[in-house]
Amino acid sequence: MDSDKIHYVLVTDRSRKARALRQLYEALAATRADTRPLEVHIGDIRGQGGIEIGERDRHRVLGLRLQDEHLSPYCQTNMNLFQLLMLDERTEMSLYRAQRAWLLVFRGVANGPRPFGTEGYDLR
Repeated sequence: MDSDKIHYVLVTDRSRKARALRQLYEALAATRADTRPLEVHIGDIRGQGGIEIGERDRHRVLGLRLQDEHLSPYCQTNMNLFQLLMLDERTEMSLYRAQRAWLLVFRGVANGPRPFGTEGYDLR
């Protein structure tokens, strides 16, 4: 399982989630102690002015329900619907400004379901 792979969601300004992401970015930027902005390049997407989202603020990203936008033409991602649904507070998150968009970067996302039960699967 490649859980160290960088997963992302790019939300363009035309998306209905863009306003909430902008407000989240501005709120995090106002309370941020570290003044060194982060940058990231994923393919041809360039994110700048990045902010690491702390564990206490990750629920705000999860509350956006990004899985509702997975088929939207205003949202681009390399994650499938299962991965979007399985995001939780343990997932590392960063928020970046991109050209006419907002870029969310996730680290520690599982590629598939984790085995469970004594034999690694459900016996039902």
